Amino acid sequence: MKNLCFTFALFISFIASKAQSSVGIFENYADIGAVLKKGNSTFDKATYKYTLAGSGENMWFKRDEFHYAWKKLKGDFIITTQPTLEGNGVDPHRKSGWMVRTSTDTSAAMVCLTVHGDGLTAFQFRKKNGTNTEEIKIPTLGADILQLERRGRSYFVSVAKLGQPFWSIEVPDIDFPEELMVGLFVCSHNPNVIEQGTFINTRIFTAVK
Repeated sequence: MKNLCFTFALFISFIASKAQSSVGIFENYADIGAVLKKGNSTFDKATYKYTLAGSGENMWFKRDEFHYAWKKLKGDFIITTQPTLEGNGVDPHRKSGWMVRTSTDTSAAMVCLTVHGDGLTAFQFRKKNGTNTEEIKIPTLGADILQLERRGRSYFVSVAKLGQPFWSIEVPDIDFPEELMVGLFVCSHNPNVIEQGTFINTRIFTAVK
């Protein structure tokens, strides 16, 4: 009987831990890389707002450190959100936005659409595991809307300030697996600091389920 109770308790604990790992439409959240400060993700059902708090030294070259909330998607998709970095921040290179990733490995192939603390808006990508990050700087500073579409091997980037036209570009020849991790992120760009980002009007659209 004791063994049965112990097994049941472990099962309940496992179910609770799985439930706690999801946030809103995202299946999981975690720190990526050897961050010094533990991050967290929350979702407010009343306002449909996501709040991510995280640290991380950087997301550049061959190594990324950040906090991430994600779900797995197969095939093509369109994702959109309105991000805001809270407060004045410590480092002007702190950033938040969308992250599409092949794995949780710190040097995994990925693409991200991001707004920095100083207003720099950029599409950053690592086409293969362990290679250096590349970047396309977007002329729209401090974008309010980030939209990213995957269509086969191409990614279509669209960003805008509220009330202004979208700026768009196609980035072709990114050969990722069919199933990817797709989600929101925040990186403080300072390993000793936690920065907070909020996201509203966050939507994920897929044509096939």
